[in-house]
Amino acid sequence: MHGDREQQDLLRLLPAIRRARLWRLYAEDGRRFLDLWMDGGRAILGSKGSGIGTVVKAAVDVGLSKPMPSVRERRLEKELLARYPLFSAARFYRDDGRARAALERAFGDDAIYDPARRGEAGPSARAIVLRPFAEALSEPGSKAGGDFPAAFPLIPCPAPFAPAVLLFRDNSSAELAGGDLVAPLYLAAASRALAEFATFSEAYNEEHWRRTDRRLSGHFERRGPWLYALPGTAGHAAFFRAALASGVLVSPDPELPCLVPGDFDDGELARLRAGLDGMEV
Repeated sequence: MHGDREQQDLLRLLPAIRRARLWRLYAEDGRRFLDLWMDGGRAILGSKGSGIGTVVKAAVDVGLSKPMPSVRERRLEKELLARYPLFSAARFYRDDGRARAALERAFGDDAIYDPARRGEAGPSARAIVLRPFAEALSEPGSKAGGDFPAAFPLIPCPAPFAPAVLLFRDNSSAELAGGDLVAPLYLAAASRALAEFATFSEAYNEEHWRRTDRRLSGHFERRGPWLYALPGTAGHAAFFRAALASGVLVSPDPELPCLVPGDFDDGELARLRAGLDGMEV
C-alpha cells in the first residue's frame, strides 16, 4: 500500500494554491490545475459546492461551531437512511479515528472494506466504505451496502466541514457503537451537501462521463465516473508527475481512483493525454 508519507510528498509537488473554484485549482504562480482527485469523492461537488460555504459561514455566525445537541442530527440521519435504505440507524463522529473506535466497540474490530481500493478484499470486514456513485464500484445490480452490517458513507462535502458517519443495519449495533456529539455546523454542511448532490447527480451521468473516453482511454480504466490510472511500467509517481506537468491533479494514492470532474474542456484532457503519452517514450 502506498503510504501516507508518499502521498503527501506527491501532493507537495503542487505549487502554492491561492484559490480553488469548482474543479480547478489556481496557483500563486498563475498555473491552473484540473482536479481529478477530488479527495476521493469528498469534493465531487467541486471545492465547496455551490452553497456549502454559505451554510458553514451562517453556522459560525450564530456560534454553532462547538459540539452541542441539535435538531439537525435527526434530520441528517433521516436523509442518510433515505439514501441508504438497507440501514436503520446512523451515528456521527468528530473524525474517522473515532468512527473506527466505535466499530470496534460494536463488532470487536475496526476492519473497513473499501471497494474503490485496488486489490482489497472485504469478506472479514464489518463495514463498507460508500463513496459517491458507489454502485459503479460494485457488482452490477448490487445494492449500496451489500451484506455488511455497517457502512462508512463519505459525505460529498469538504472533510473539515463534515462529520464521520457510520450506518448500522440494526439498532443494537448502533447502541453498542455509540456516537459523538458533533458541532451543528458539521451537520448543516453535510445536509446541504446531500441536497446539492441530489441535484448534481441529475446531469452528472454516463453521457457526461464518456466524454472523457476519447482522450483518457489507454491511460485510465473508467467505471462509471471513476477513473483508475494505468501507469504501466513507469510507476505511479511518474504518472502523477506527468499529469501534474500537464495541468491535472490525479489521485496521489495508486490504489484509489480519480473522478470525472463536473466540468472540463477537451483541451485540458488533450494536454493530459499528450503528457502521459510522452511519459511512455
